[in-house]
Amino acid sequence: MGNNIFQRAREAVSNLVGKNEEGQHEQHEQISQHNNDFSNEDVSVAQNIISSAMADSSDAERQQLAELQEELDQTKSSTQDQQ
Repeated sequence: MGNNIFQRAREAVSNLVGKNEEGQHEQHEQISQHNNDFSNEDVSVAQNIISSAMADSSDAERQQLAELQEELDQTKSSTQDQQ
């Protein structure tokens, strides 16, 4: 059985990145993106899950979690740039 917290971290970041990409596509087509916005709380939850997963992960999982954190940071930055 795999690391459940690691899986939750991957899912949380994937969901946020997916929402951001949908919002960017809709904005490009000049349709309101409000339904696809994610809140600071969503980002905080994803960051907390990543942090929690770090403590109980293998070296390979930690590397992947670091990549997920970078992806989350990029998503946050691109969202802030749009506002």
